[in-house]
Amino acid sequence: MQSDLLIAEGSANSSAVIAYTSERADIVERYEELRTATTRLRALHKEFEDDLAIAARVQRHLEPRPIAWGRVRVDTFSQPARTIGGDFGMVCPLDDQHLNLLLCDVSGHGIGAALAASSIYAEMSAHLQTGAALGDVLSALNCSVIRKFNSSSFFFTVAAARLDRSGRRMTFAGAGHPPCMVIKPGANPHLLEAQSMMLGALPNAVTDQPTIEFDLEPGDRILLYTDGITEVFDDREVMLGVEGLQDFVRECSPLPFDEMLPAILERVASWRPGPFADDVMLVLAEVLE
Repeated sequence: MQSDLLIAEGSANSSAVIAYTSERADIVERYEELRTATTRLRALHKEFEDDLAIAARVQRHLEPRPIAWGRVRVDTFSQPARTIGGDFGMVCPLDDQHLNLLLCDVSGHGIGAALAASSIYAEMSAHLQTGAALGDVLSALNCSVIRKFNSSSFFFTVAAARLDRSGRRMTFAGAGHPPCMVIKPGANPHLLEAQSMMLGALPNAVTDQPTIEFDLEPGDRILLYTDGITEVFDDREVMLGVEGLQDFVRECSPLPFDEMLPAILERVASWRPGPFADDVMLVLAEVLE
């Protein structure tokens, strides 16, 4: 009887050992699979981060650059909300007599918006270099993007100014974009509203009279900006808005030209409790004596 009990106990122990050994082997196998998957995931993540870094360097070419041209000087600021974004800008002479200032804000964020922005940038640049009227440029872009993207949920906004070499005459064209500000030192900025709707969604977005002609004087400044700088909120959830930015611009307008953009950005940073949630881009120009 005792012998039978010992045999049974030995058999149970043997089964337990076999079960433990099998379970341990399964755990080791799963661990190795998990470690292999983790290694592959890390490699893919690094590849993605490397590609994103390259994309960010490429997109730097879509940012507007400061320039001194004729009787106009231009300062700029760019900051994407993520590594890459959907805003782009241009500060580019058309010929010896005209300078184009332009900002574009593509809907969305991240890689998709950046790819769309790159495509629109290339086409915008080609149209501008032909010397086409700004209204015609907006119409051509609108038709092209509708044809290419074919999406009612995709759109982009534009603010464009064309100055002559004297800096005394400006043509402005906006499409769904925040108003251009024409600034005289110490005065409330004059707003030039967009005459057309946002582009890329509706075939009739550009109006019959899409441009505004405006005379400038020495010392006048022009500010173009994307809504990433106006759609910021303080700790009470109050949005800065265009009127709030107007106040900051008026306060900063008596400053020397190269101090004005940093001063505006400092005030906006004091208004919001955290980093920008949207891409931000600004172009500031001044008419010289």
